[in-house]
Amino acid sequence: MGLCRFSLLFGFILLATFQLNAKLIPVNPSNYNAFLNSLMPGDTLLLLSGFYNNNLKLVGLNGTSSQAIVIMGSGNASVLQAQSCCNTISITQCSYLIIQNLNVDGLHQQVDAVKAEGTSGNWAHHITLQYLNISNYDGDQQNVGISTKCPAWNWVIRKNKLQNIGTGMYLGNSDGSRPFVNGIIEYNYIANTIGYNIEIKHQLNGVRDEFPGIAVNGKTIIRHNVFTKNQSSSTGGNARPNLLVGGFPTIGWGSNDYYEIYGNFFYNNPVEALFQGTGNIMLYENIFVNHYDPPGFRAVYITPQNGISPQDVKVYHNTIWAANSSGGLRLYNPNTNYKQYCYANAVFSPAPITNFSDQADNITDHYNNAGLYVLAADPMISSLDLYPKNNQLKGSTTASTLFQTNTTWDKDFNGDQYDWSYRGAYSGCCINKGWPLQLDTISDYGLTSAKNVPSYDLEFEVYPNPVSNVLHIDHIKNQAVHVNLYNVSGNQTESYLIDINHFSIDFTPKVKGIYILEFSCDGSYTYKKIIKQ
Repeated sequence: MGLCRFSLLFGFILLATFQLNAKLIPVNPSNYNAFLNSLMPGDTLLLLSGFYNNNLKLVGLNGTSSQAIVIMGSGNASVLQAQSCCNTISITQCSYLIIQNLNVDGLHQQVDAVKAEGTSGNWAHHITLQYLNISNYDGDQQNVGISTKCPAWNWVIRKNKLQNIGTGMYLGNSDGSRPFVNGIIEYNYIANTIGYNIEIKHQLNGVRDEFPGIAVNGKTIIRHNVFTKNQSSSTGGNARPNLLVGGFPTIGWGSNDYYEIYGNFFYNNPVEALFQGTGNIMLYENIFVNHYDPPGFRAVYITPQNGISPQDVKVYHNTIWAANSSGGLRLYNPNTNYKQYCYANAVFSPAPITNFSDQADNITDHYNNAGLYVLAADPMISSLDLYPKNNQLKGSTTASTLFQTNTTWDKDFNGDQYDWSYRGAYSGCCINKGWPLQLDTISDYGLTSAKNVPSYDLEFEVYPNPVSNVLHIDHIKNQAVHVNLYNVSGNQTESYLIDINHFSIDFTPKVKGIYILEFSCDGSYTYKKIIKQ
């Protein structure tokens, strides 16, 4: 029997979320807005199940690095419904704020789901968005799931599902004057967008001097996401890639910034590229699949945009299987003051790799021949497996010195140790024991970057409810669980460690009213509303 413990890796989020001396404030659709302006560092506003239709206008909510302010729901049972008046979750001058575990339904209104507003003087930093289910913001291509239109830095966007939206994420404003800096975007699923799955805008010279938090040299990480587009995508001049990343400033703060884009799965774009980017890009351990052939578009295209040419570029250990007749992987018009490397990729496409002057150890072939190298080059995603066959996608050992500053330079798509004699996103052969390619969030099995992120999937039976005397708790998993009891004011009244499968709490002496049970184990949390009658 295991004892649940907090991991140090996500200690900030978990400790900031659930500190024993902070208030847990349970609210419902009739009263939740009345509590927003009074939230203090360390407080958790818990939206109980129901339909919330007055939006969340978050102004001046500032936690601290050790005590974030948390706004959370009960998963799909807590539904924020969009209204035509305004963006559903609006953020103005907030910091150290965590928003999680909510169902955000756009109802096809022409508004945004989560937006750091572009109002004069606004900023937003150290914002965490996780376990949000955002859908139906598809009234127009300009409607966005997650948007920043003000200077925004140190955001974490994790484990969200964004589906049927105009644009999944639009980070930074259109003219490059309000940058998105030092973000982490991981384990999200972005599907069926009209425009981009994600666009991160370019940054003008000098804009990084505005706030101390962005007057730094840093990086933005995009990892372990699933990007997919389908026939609902705009065509012609409105067609957009799945992911586009713009360039950083060329002088001053930010000129040494770079993107680390790794471990992502890109699947299909009938109208444009799977990926387009410029500036400083580390692109590795990704899988790109496109069964469409949009005329004139490569599958992976590194090319100038908004006056910034490709600079320091390293593309290695990617697997690309694309029907794009214009090409699989192409570099265009790079800045010759920098080097651009293309090493140890596996590319199966017409014109597989073009215009890299420094390339080595790549294996290339036509789209139709991918099945010679991988276990199942199947157009049906339910059968797709791009893991190498025996004695395939191997060669001499590739020199790794150039890449050792990258975060997971020594891992493959599955998080396994990389044998540098392999080519493509996987290292190994014959039996793929990792996450099966699918249209869903990537599993965080065994991957240290997110393996302890809360999953909110603890299994309990709590009865009777309402309760008069004894409340019974049946715990399905054979693991010790921490249980905290809060009264309706959000004050913790009791705490237990349950290490058996059945437990009971005597409610006989308690006053009538509403109580909240919090279950926690290995960084996962579940809440139950209890009524004492």
